[in-house]
Amino acid sequence: MTEIERFQFEKIPLSRPRQIEGRVADTAMIAHDTLRIAFEPRSEAMFDFVPGQYLSLVLQADEEQGLRRELRPYSLWSHPAEGGPAVTVVRLIEGGRASSLLRSLEPGDDVDFVAPLGSFYLRRPLHPHLHFVATGTGLVPLRSMLLEMADKGELEGRETTLWFGVRHEADLFAMDELRDLESRFSGFRFVPTLSQPGPEWTGATGRVTDHLRDATFPIETMQVYLCGNGAMIDEVVTIFEALGLHRQTRRIVYEKYFD
Repeated sequence: MTEIERFQFEKIPLSRPRQIEGRVADTAMIAHDTLRIAFEPRSEAMFDFVPGQYLSLVLQADEEQGLRRELRPYSLWSHPAEGGPAVTVVRLIEGGRASSLLRSLEPGDDVDFVAPLGSFYLRRPLHPHLHFVATGTGLVPLRSMLLEMADKGELEGRETTLWFGVRHEADLFAMDELRDLESRFSGFRFVPTLSQPGPEWTGATGRVTDHLRDATFPIETMQVYLCGNGAMIDEVVTIFEALGLHRQTRRIVYEKYFD
């Protein structure tokens, strides 16, 4: 059996997470069931984070309702260079405890969170070919990573593709921003695809995994970053491993949201 070569990426220092007494800075619906919400500390300085990390919202215990204290993780949409509050994007689930709270929040409301968390970040030095694959709000940390690459000039001189899969056109968000990146950087390609398209949709159709099966990849010179539901990630890893890119190479990096 051929020995698998492991990518020796640069380790970066990550800030120690802490619980922060915060408040809501802003909220906005950006798709039919998708909320953009910004948090900021009430009294201390903003925490440091790297693109790809997340915060965990603190859901306080409620003895009358029989609810215990919980932490709910949400990836950071914002990029450190943007400054300002910590922004995340959340898909609201009807009847969900966290979704009900988030839906009710208004600017100025108190909310505690733990941050920064996670080790999902860009592994440098970056390879000549990068593929980012997201479903739903799995786009959130990838957007932060791509903005970091743009800020550092790393979208120049390499081929980068973002595959973004949702069911319906109403589920799409951040389209203008990502199309703008595509127009500014000749090597960047953005492929939104709908698994249940309407009659007016003229873009790609099918699941992201359908497109990956049909594509050709430079396996020896690429990295893959995945975020979204666990079933999609497992399927994509299987596709690339069949092509010779194994997860043990450390060139497939992922964050699973749910199974």
